[in-house]
Amino acid sequence: MASPDTSVSARTRRLQRTLAGRASGSTRAWWERYLKGEAAFRGVPMAEVRRATKAWWHDEGLDGEDVRTGRDAALDLFASRFTEDKLAGTIALAELCIENLGDTDLPAFARLFDLGHVGDWNVTDWFAVKLLANLVCESDDPARTARAIADWRKGRTLWQRRAGLVAFANLARHGDAAFPGQTDLLLETADVLVRDPERFSQTAVGWVLRELGVAEPERVSAFARDHRERLSREALRNLTAKLDPASRKALRDAHAAR
Repeated sequence: MASPDTSVSARTRRLQRTLAGRASGSTRAWWERYLKGEAAFRGVPMAEVRRATKAWWHDEGLDGEDVRTGRDAALDLFASRFTEDKLAGTIALAELCIENLGDTDLPAFARLFDLGHVGDWNVTDWFAVKLLANLVCESDDPARTARAIADWRKGRTLWQRRAGLVAFANLARHGDAAFPGQTDLLLETADVLVRDPERFSQTAVGWVLRELGVAEPERVSAFARDHRERLSREALRNLTAKLDPASRKALRDAHAAR
């Protein structure tokens, strides 16, 4: 009997066939309504995506392959138009081979945005909070890795720029206790994104600075005052949500009176 094809594309197709077999029309319809038709779905529940991905990784022997083979197989999944395939790629990278990834892989991840393979808020945010955040946490120098990710604020696409800030959504509440210089880094990154009026640039600022406000309320309040002309109402409301009531009211009143 012939040996199975172990090329990256063949391995990817085998997982995609598994995912297609676990799809349901009702799940697909729910996701398409939630994303308002902005992304394509097979209709596979997230628990099934994770289960299938982990089984595929093991069955393909990717846990025993060289680092690049596993990484490239995961990256190949992003070329699919289906969201579940992209989420499977993220799960593989963030949970199954994260210990073998580092700063040197960031250019390959950035190309996913340039190619349009990550091109909506749902996949962007999953990619950022799952994979990019894990890269920081697993790094031998978290501050260095964080700076490299935050540098995505200069990216060509909205989604890469958003990812460069949203990656810190779960770390921001710890301020500089997470890694030295986080507060300055997040404020510098937010200062770039807030200048773009596009909604998903604004909401990235609101979300991450809301969390940073837990550790650094005065600096976040100062940012809101300095940028009250640029912040959207939605971003400002989110940014101020965890500040003390008096500060929250003062900032919202000042914003409304622009």
